Amino acid sequence: MSAGRGRTRVVTKLHVIRKTLKSGSRFYVYAWRGGPQIHVQDGARPVITNDILDKAREARIQGNGEYAGSFEAVIDEYLEGPEFSRLAEVTKDDYRRWLTRISTRFGNAPLQIMDDFRMRRDILGWRDKWADQPRAADRAVGTLSTVLSWAAERGMLASNIASGIGTLHRVNHADEIWEDRHWDAVKDVPEHIMRVLQLGQMTGLRMGDLLALDWKSVGPHSIVLLTSKRKVRAAIPMYRELKAFLDALAHSEGAVLRNSRDEAWTTSGFKSSWGTAKPEGFDRRFHDLRGTCATWLAIKGLTDSEIASVLGWKAGRIAEIRARYVDEARTVVEIAKRLNA
Repeated sequence: MSAGRGRTRVVTKLHVIRKTLKSGSRFYVYAWRGGPQIHVQDGARPVITNDILDKAREARIQGNGEYAGSFEAVIDEYLEGPEFSRLAEVTKDDYRRWLTRISTRFGNAPLQIMDDFRMRRDILGWRDKWADQPRAADRAVGTLSTVLSWAAERGMLASNIASGIGTLHRVNHADEIWEDRHWDAVKDVPEHIMRVLQLGQMTGLRMGDLLALDWKSVGPHSIVLLTSKRKVRAAIPMYRELKAFLDALAHSEGAVLRNSRDEAWTTSGFKSSWGTAKPEGFDRRFHDLRGTCATWLAIKGLTDSEIASVLGWKAGRIAEIRARYVDEARTVVEIAKRLNA
């Protein structure tokens, strides 16, 4: 049954808000986001009892379909669906953050309003709250568009009214790799952090896949794993420098990379440690190590298509990096040789 007609299992989708008081914490439980308050509790976060669920169910009955006919119900159904459940955990966390913001702004809207093309103006106005953070602004619209497309595919909406909204973030990341000056700037970071940076450069893996890399994925000729974001098979050749790095590690079971306590990293733990350790004003992202890896592989002689297969990128993007950092460098060297001849 569609969200527009309601489903009994969504009654557990309560909205809980915590407020900090001088005396401690107070929790307010609402039948749904924007719905009536049905419970208040001081101290610990409330356990959802049958009594609270009964109150929520009654509130929705009295609401004459207010919740069932709202965009909030669509968001809840999306969160329960297979498309969301098969996302990587880090992606789920990011979606939940943005869906909470989307719900706060649009959750109470009747579903038919989200089918009105004139709502694009409201969506753009909401997005522009993050105009000074263009990546965040684009993430806001991107997440909303994902849910709208999902609802349109299921016949809840006629179309995705957010489709085609342009992005604000225009940085060309093909022009961002770690150069010698960046490695010199981080030369004094703790060894357990440096190992992550070095292996990131040598493999081109995303942070989550890199930190989760297990020795079971390391073979004599390659590192083979299923990536968490795109669920594709990555096969990284075991070249000389990569093998030397792995051979130098003190262990050969479990997580390849370890934190200062010799335990497997968590993504949040590494982000926190890297954020503290990196130099002030450092102008490269961890993700730029992927482009750095692409550049290094190009210098080693791999073709664009070969590099693309390792990194899971399109060959065209590899060509951009090659033109900027590899071919340009070789041209400068040749010119210098001719001028000094």
